[in-house]
Amino acid sequence: MTGSFLKIAIRILYKYRSYTLINIFALAIGMTSSIIIFLYVENEYSFDRFHTNAKQIYRIGIRGNVSGNELNHAVTSLKLAPTLIKEFPEVKRAMRVGRFGAWLVRYNDIKHNEDNIIFTDSTFFEMFSFPLVKGDPARVLDKPESIVLSRQAAQRYFGTETDPIGKKLRIENDSTYYEVTGIMEDVPQNSHMHFDMVASLSTLYKYFSWSTWIMNYFYTYIEVEEGTDEDQLKEKVNSLIEKYVAPAYYKMLNLTESEIKRADDRYEFILQPLLDIHLKSDFEAEFEPAGNTQYVYIFTAIALLILIVACINFMNLATATTANRAKEVGIRKIAGSDKKVLMQQFLIESLLITLLSLMMALLLVELLLPLFNQYINLNLSLSQLATPKGFFLLFALVAIVGLFAGLYPAFFLSSFDPILVLRTWLRHGSRSSYLRTGLVFFQFFVAITILAMTFIIYAQFNYAVNKDLGFNKDNLVIIRRPDGLRKNLENYRNAVLKHEHVLQATNTLSLPGNIVNSNTFYLEGTSPENNYHLVFHLVNYDFLQTYDIKLSSGRFFDPAINSDSSACVINETAARIMGLTDPVGKKLVVPFSRKAEKRSSEIIGVVRDFNFQPLENPVGALIMFLIKGNPEGYLTVKVASEEKEKTIEFLQTEWEKFTNVYPFVYFFLDDQLKEHYYDIRKTARIFLVLSVIAVFIACLGLVGLISYTTSQRTLEIGIRKAMGASMLKLLLLQYREIVLLIGLSSLIAWILVYFLATSWLQDFYYRITLSPAYFIIAMLIVLFIALVTISRQTFLAARINPGQAIKYE
Repeated sequence: MTGSFLKIAIRILYKYRSYTLINIFALAIGMTSSIIIFLYVENEYSFDRFHTNAKQIYRIGIRGNVSGNELNHAVTSLKLAPTLIKEFPEVKRAMRVGRFGAWLVRYNDIKHNEDNIIFTDSTFFEMFSFPLVKGDPARVLDKPESIVLSRQAAQRYFGTETDPIGKKLRIENDSTYYEVTGIMEDVPQNSHMHFDMVASLSTLYKYFSWSTWIMNYFYTYIEVEEGTDEDQLKEKVNSLIEKYVAPAYYKMLNLTESEIKRADDRYEFILQPLLDIHLKSDFEAEFEPAGNTQYVYIFTAIALLILIVACINFMNLATATTANRAKEVGIRKIAGSDKKVLMQQFLIESLLITLLSLMMALLLVELLLPLFNQYINLNLSLSQLATPKGFFLLFALVAIVGLFAGLYPAFFLSSFDPILVLRTWLRHGSRSSYLRTGLVFFQFFVAITILAMTFIIYAQFNYAVNKDLGFNKDNLVIIRRPDGLRKNLENYRNAVLKHEHVLQATNTLSLPGNIVNSNTFYLEGTSPENNYHLVFHLVNYDFLQTYDIKLSSGRFFDPAINSDSSACVINETAARIMGLTDPVGKKLVVPFSRKAEKRSSEIIGVVRDFNFQPLENPVGALIMFLIKGNPEGYLTVKVASEEKEKTIEFLQTEWEKFTNVYPFVYFFLDDQLKEHYYDIRKTARIFLVLSVIAVFIACLGLVGLISYTTSQRTLEIGIRKAMGASMLKLLLLQYREIVLLIGLSSLIAWILVYFLATSWLQDFYYRITLSPAYFIIAMLIVLFIALVTISRQTFLAARINPGQAIKYE
């Protein structure tokens, strides 16, 4: 019997092939978006799961508030890991990872500035499952000056012919060379940290001999024994605070515990599961920007909604063929078919359409994934479905969508009264009409909701990118590693300033927009317990002119005044936090330095507030010191807007006159600032794609509704035309229903979007104001497309000769 049902289904689908093609295409589009979103969600949840012992690995972070200063760091002290191994037997391994900017790496004539070098303990490849192509995981980082390269890095320096093991790489200008002891596979995309080279941390011990428990530079990971109670371990780890951290803090400020401890002070070690880092971390100083669970939930919900919209579209188109299928049902019922058999027939038709839609969807996914990957900068692949979970998804997609989309039409069509069907034109009550109208209403609601959210997210992205940051970010060329010029930095600066299109140049340790280094200070003449946590920035004399930052009071650093080498400049927020109405002349004390000495700095000026950190944060308290010597950092060159390429060529030519060791590496500051908001841009782009799909499918649903209503109103249209109704009035009659439908769905969508957008924008300190324009434009776009969609069918129905319409009835 199933074979008979299948043959009949194929004949029916071919007979009504126009509706069949629309159904298949609409369902395929809905399935395509759902499959792509599934691949995206699967990728987000797959982060770090390739590590064999992932469930036993934790990263330790810090949260707290000390003297009013908030702490929320993913990094900890160098001393924490060895102490954990020593004092807690349930800690199987403890390991540190440090990343310290760009490193000059050379092999013969090949040289690169490498940002992706990490320094770590010898147990790194035992704790983490980054596979080694060559080398022993337990021994590759045993000795100082050992280094493991990724396949990509090995090819970059040694090509494909040479075996890198045992070769020597020169890092920076050290006379000691690093020996290549292993080759690893390139780090998978779904890792929360990426790197090209892994060097032994023991190489750097000499540089961190002065490190204390309150100096946090390293990511600390632990692997615990199976069965370890997380809460008990967390309690034990936090017992180290009173034992080690607090005494170091008191010693730094030269105070006793009773003198400094406040009721609201808190300091806590957080054990963060490795599998939670990518999606659930809110720590500062993350290795890489983390994902967002909220976005995963939103995209999953939208994909399901679009699939439901596609199913609703199927229902509407199926019931739109009612008039054509009614007599078929009546004859089959008289011939002996019962309702159950007819329902089976219609469900098989539905499942067949769904299966054909899935085949088309898989083809569309394969064709569109490269574009989607490029669009949002990911590396999704259809091969991700070649798993039991993937096959179950495809099976569930066909079964659930086929049943969901086909159940109502099957029940609806199989319930016709055969006598009524064969005797007269089939008419349906208001219940079925209300249901069809409600389904189309839901489609418009989904489309308007997604479209309005798309406008809001794009608006926030554009606001973040274009907001006045308090400094000029345009036409600033950033040159990496000016320390490569050694003592010729000033000579290079003077040389490039002679070019007509070079306006200013200055070197700094960090860049505005991403200044994170901080320290504790207190006002001279006050108690050290009344201290302030200030972000510090090392700058040169021309910093203000290069970045167009305004001075509020006092003056900036002057090369003619020798005492400025120990002076400082603060921003308006720092002055306000410290309660200083006239800060110039006051002195700030640094209670701790590498030499454990107190240093005071006179405030010589106050600059206006500027956003030296991302816009998720308010402007904080900033203090600036004069940069000494030529440390690693950045050289900012302000250029004219015209002939930028020629100007950069000039900068490179002059660079190579002063150094042939360090490569010339540059970027534009505004490009880097935009990259920080990549996550918002990616979200906006996904929303844009989904909104287009939702609107498209919703308008396809209109085809079903209008097809049905026009076929049911043939007599009405004929009579109206016979009574003198114009074509325009007949069109407006049809438009009125759709306008009302879209208007009501817009009101409900606007309420939902308002609450969703308000909640989402709370994550940004600087955010847009929700304008009615975002909501109205979304409605108008859907309204315009809907009216265009229904115009053709309404126009064709209105052109029917009144005599033919009445005779047909």
